Amino acid sequence: MTRAPLALLAAWSVCASAQERPSEQPYLAPLMLEGPGSHYRFALPAAAYRGAARADLGDLRVFNAAGEPVPYAFALRETKPAAPALRAANLFPLYGEAGQGIESASVRVRRTSRGTEIDIRETAPRAAKRVVLGYLLDVSAIEARKQALLLDWQAGEGFSGAVQVEGSDDLKQWARLVTGAPVLFLEHAGAQLERRRVELGGVGTKYLRLSFSGVPRDFVLRQVRVELRGDAPEPAREWLALQPAPGKEIGELLFDTGGHFPVDRLRVAPPQLNTVAQVQLFARDRAEDKWHYVASATAYRLRGEAGDVVNPDIVLPLTVERYWRLRVDQRGGGFGAGEVRIEVGWIPHQVVFAARGDGPFRIGYGDHLAKAGALAIGAVLPGYREPRDLAIARAANVGPVAGEAAPAPSLVREPAQFFRALAASGDGKKWLLWGALVAGVLLLAWMAFRLLNEVGRKDST
Repeated sequence: MTRAPLALLAAWSVCASAQERPSEQPYLAPLMLEGPGSHYRFALPAAAYRGAARADLGDLRVFNAAGEPVPYAFALRETKPAAPALRAANLFPLYGEAGQGIESASVRVRRTSRGTEIDIRETAPRAAKRVVLGYLLDVSAIEARKQALLLDWQAGEGFSGAVQVEGSDDLKQWARLVTGAPVLFLEHAGAQLERRRVELGGVGTKYLRLSFSGVPRDFVLRQVRVELRGDAPEPAREWLALQPAPGKEIGELLFDTGGHFPVDRLRVAPPQLNTVAQVQLFARDRAEDKWHYVASATAYRLRGEAGDVVNPDIVLPLTVERYWRLRVDQRGGGFGAGEVRIEVGWIPHQVVFAARGDGPFRIGYGDHLAKAGALAIGAVLPGYREPRDLAIARAANVGPVAGEAAPAPSLVREPAQFFRALAASGDGKKWLLWGALVAGVLLLAWMAFRLLNEVGRKDST
């Protein structure tokens, strides 16, 4: 009675300990290495997130030319950058005659023993109506690169407008830096919607000139703060456009990423202009799981002076679930009719491997029987402390992916492989525990049945 289970466990352990081979991988892709080196790094392609058998990417493998798996690790993900430094800019209104452009304002710089003085001369005649044409920002004392402007204004009514930003180092020659950046301030039913940030992209000019369009007549710019570019730039993200499908409830949209992408950004654009709606996001790993809440945001698409104004990217906690639900608040009509545009963004994992053996090297993934194969980054790349240390490893590029997804092992046809895959999955321990309990109950029932039969036979004799 005990030989069969022992034989099954022995076969299972042999299968689990067998060295994996490239031929066992449903998906394979070549690695193109840049120059000779001991370690290489590459960004995980989108196809790997779709084809991986494990949500934690533990089935990923790196093979050398002999088909041997080599050590690899996932580099530490870049953490959220520290709060950016902010500096107040010296602000000067530029006056002139109504109908004139901001370039008509006369501005001169004088350098004295007390420092630099800016002389602004009005071009409007005394009899003409004097209006604000724009604003001059003196940021010459800020040596760091300017990443963005944060605007603080006063306006008696709501608006959706645009701002143009020009830069100069001598107040004579001006170069256009930003054209038609959206700015807005709306109020409705006690709620406010604002957009006060203007991206500059890291410019280094000494003076900035701002002119507005689409703002009310009583608009006054009160203060401008300059956000400085940090040492570590925002990591590059990849984006995937998704086709949402209507859910069971009104205002519910469902979409499937097709894999376990480490999503931390989402873009949503309502189909109709002048739409503002509150949205909630939920996610789940499998179609039969319950939804769990991820985030809330305001989605909008408004008509602006320089084109449509769409809400910025929605920042999400890192979520690897495959299925998503977008619930739109129907007060005010929701999104209305039309197709909603949705994109998810993620920072690809950086994989580092030791180039043991001869090349060419390949990556493989998608094996349902695979256990987690990644090592700690310090065990693969000695001396690694933070993402910038990846420069130690040379770059590699992932080539085209070949192969197709393999079906999960069957309990009837492949019992050993089935239990091995179950143990490797995230739910393996839970189901094996339940299986052991059920097997124990069945064994006790069988033993009781045998005992009752023996007692019955003795009584009959």
